[in-house]
Amino acid sequence: MLAKWLPFKYEETAIPSVTQIPSHARANDNALNKNALDNLREITTETGENLLTKAAQLFLHSAPEEIDALQHALDQQDSAALTKIAHSFKSACANLGAQSLADCAASIEAITKQELTTGVDTLLKSMRSGLPDILSALRQEINEPPESKTIHPPTIEQFSGENKRILLVDDDASFRIITSSILTASAFIVDEAENGLQALEKAKERKPDLVILDAIMDKLDGFETCRLLRSDSAFKDIPVIMSTGLGDVDSINRAFECGATDFMTKPLNYPILIHRLWFILRADENANELRNSKLQLSAAQRIARLGYWIWDVKNNHFQMSEQLAELCGVDLLTFDRSLEGFLRLVDSKDQEMVRNMIVAAPYNKTIQHIEYQIKGFKSKPIFVHQEMIKVIENNQAKITGTIQDISQRKENERKIQHLAYFDNLTGIPSRSYYQERIQAFIQMANHRNEQFAFLFLDLDNFKDINDSFGHNLGDQLLKLVAKRIQEVIRTEDFAARLGGDEFCILLNNIKDTESVTDVANRCLDKLNAPLFLNNQQIKPRVSIGIAIFPNDGNDEVSLLKAADTAMYAAKEAGKQCYAFYSRDMAIQAVTRLEKEQMLREAFEKEQFSLYFQPQISLHTGRIIGVEALARWQHPEKGFIPPSEFIPLIEQLGLIIDFGKWVLKSACEQIVQWHKAGLPYLQVAVNISPLHFQDFTLINTIKDLLKKYDISAQYLELEVTESALQTKEHISIFRNLRQLGIKISIDDFGTGYSCLASLKQLPLDCIKIDKIFLDDVLTNPHTALLLGAIIGLANALGYKLVAEGVETHDQLLVMHGLGCHVIQGYVFSPPIPGDRIPEIIEIDFSCQVADKAEPLAIKVSSLG
Repeated sequence: MLAKWLPFKYEETAIPSVTQIPSHARANDNALNKNALDNLREITTETGENLLTKAAQLFLHSAPEEIDALQHALDQQDSAALTKIAHSFKSACANLGAQSLADCAASIEAITKQELTTGVDTLLKSMRSGLPDILSALRQEINEPPESKTIHPPTIEQFSGENKRILLVDDDASFRIITSSILTASAFIVDEAENGLQALEKAKERKPDLVILDAIMDKLDGFETCRLLRSDSAFKDIPVIMSTGLGDVDSINRAFECGATDFMTKPLNYPILIHRLWFILRADENANELRNSKLQLSAAQRIARLGYWIWDVKNNHFQMSEQLAELCGVDLLTFDRSLEGFLRLVDSKDQEMVRNMIVAAPYNKTIQHIEYQIKGFKSKPIFVHQEMIKVIENNQAKITGTIQDISQRKENERKIQHLAYFDNLTGIPSRSYYQERIQAFIQMANHRNEQFAFLFLDLDNFKDINDSFGHNLGDQLLKLVAKRIQEVIRTEDFAARLGGDEFCILLNNIKDTESVTDVANRCLDKLNAPLFLNNQQIKPRVSIGIAIFPNDGNDEVSLLKAADTAMYAAKEAGKQCYAFYSRDMAIQAVTRLEKEQMLREAFEKEQFSLYFQPQISLHTGRIIGVEALARWQHPEKGFIPPSEFIPLIEQLGLIIDFGKWVLKSACEQIVQWHKAGLPYLQVAVNISPLHFQDFTLINTIKDLLKKYDISAQYLELEVTESALQTKEHISIFRNLRQLGIKISIDDFGTGYSCLASLKQLPLDCIKIDKIFLDDVLTNPHTALLLGAIIGLANALGYKLVAEGVETHDQLLVMHGLGCHVIQGYVFSPPIPGDRIPEIIEIDFSCQVADKAEPLAIKVSSLG
């Protein structure tokens, strides 16, 4: 096919004989080819030099050397060297129109390619004899002024784009010099290489935009160089133009087979070459943009997990994109290109629906949407969203559809729904789900004229477990409680976590209260069973409030309020039980709300004050310290005991602020006593375990000591046993003791501690709880237990305080058992701070010796 449009045609190469020397090679008037000369004469280089002059000067210098090199190779009978030199010299001669020399060189090349040298000597003689005339003609051309206006090569300004880099590869130095000058003058950036190996190195150093590649070179010819360039992904799309003196069809076909973009035969027509380069580069830019667009589209489709299909309705030909095939795990080579073949990929339960939608598509004018599942070729099915529309092409209807993988969206929707409707910690329904379900319960009960029960569950003392063992263990407990609740209810019932340690159960279609009582009892039995968490035995306890729809409320708000009220009644009844709602409970709830409002008002109006109960040393009979106790004197209600307002303060989340107020007030009182002339007294302050979750506690105490200039030894912190059960709290206690603060266990023996743990705790003092004093005179086991506690505490060097000592007999027993610091009404009740100076000098030892009237009565009469 190429032979039809080549400017010349070569037959099978024959070996010229000596008598076949070209006729114009024998003539003495070897005229130079005018067209070739004009081709060079009309162009100037970047420096303004005429291209013909530059080429002629190069030829004048190199031509005799090239003929000598041919003679030397002939003398050596080196046919390969003859072929190479003749090929290069042929090109140089043709560039300047020295056609006779070019033809002789071509004849030598043809002979030596057959590894023969016959007739080469005659051809060389002819070349030597004709060379002087050609050189003379060239000198004359150089010296003659140009007849026509010189032409500057077209430059980049005539074309859009940036300066392009050309890699020029040719073993003919003169060809490279001339061609490089032309390309540079045309605003190209030119890199040169003299062989294929050097070309590959140059390409890796600086990637070219186009390669001009000579076909015949030593070491690595142009064909192999082109193949190697194409094998590298970085250069597979770069235009490669083969420049060759070979005009045969086989060489041109071989060039294209190796990956060449185009070919040019030497001698080159440089003006046409420059235009040709720019148009090739422009076409390459367009191809690159198209290629990049396709790659970006393909990448975008892969990222979006989007593919498409086209169904030829008439021929039942189903075409699938690569992205869709990849999505479905289909090999396009083996895919049955029919609608039925595609439907086999669809999940069986969706096949009929998808078939009907696609078959009906030719009759619909709008875009059709559908979601279904495709069989997963790896694991689970894939959820997809499909849109399709009818397209008319060549008067034939075709259906085009896009398919996008929405599996992740479906999974996200499932997760969002789970997060919205299920508790993240326990996995049971959350408050949001509860809101929907209780409305459904109400509607169903109204419609069927039925009843259902609302059980409100609240864990007893859950805060203490969190404070003692940490929130991680508390979370584990909540998970197990939720699991146990699920094990109690029926399938038609509903359980949810409302928040914190609060749960609810909805019992559907109850017939009588006995069935509700049965579930409540099962809940108590199940939830109150001991369990082990982190090697700790936990005894969860729960209080349950029960309300019945519609008797106790006909909407969600009133039902929840009634069940909550009943739950508080269960707690007030001793916890670990259940209570049904009654009208009287509503009154109690109102009372509790009033107390909460009163408490907030007490904070704002500073109705709280500190009282101090003396601690008496039985060795000296003198006061050695006091315990600060908070009191609330309401202007209308009068005195409100701590047992009522302290739990409310904790419930309202004000206990930390309240504790800081107690610490500050105690420090202020120490300073006031000292200013009044009293010696420094050690003041014990009760603080909640919640304080040890406040990271500012240590700094707060430091600031108070610094502000009031008080030595740390005069401040003692009383904590419950539960606060000493976690490593984090113990670390805080150690830091406080390093400051000089004293640490005391309050109500020892009523919580989680054991005698063996005393040696591990950072303590200074143990306070024996009043519960031991109440029956010490009647229960011999109590006296034995107290003796063990007192003996161990004394042995470990702890200060020991018996609190709640009210009678002289209790005093004598404690004294006899070895407890020598007493706090209680036997000596004095808690009194205001300004009354302490009145008793500071009193000697209480007389009350130990005989049964005198308790001084506490006298003291109480002071106020």
